[in-house]
Amino acid sequence: MTLKEWKEKQDISFFKLGQMLGIKSQNPATTVQRYCLVSKQKRFPKPSMVKKILHITKGKVSLQDLYNAWWTYEESK
Repeated sequence: MTLKEWKEKQDISFFKLGQMLGIKSQNPATTVQRYCLVSKQKRFPKPSMVKKILHITKGKVSLQDLYNAWWTYEESK
């Protein structure tokens, strides 16, 4: 399951997910949109953030899921 799919299944906003992940930037929603690969600029999360994603999603989103979503995006460029 992708992070975006998990977010939608939980019916939470990008901002709320950013708060759950402890993102303290000016706009946590933008950072999460980048991790979900839905914004113009995409980003693969750092290892410490991957650990938080695995914890928050209780393993529903795995490292393999994150990698596969990123790889699919990279191949589509």
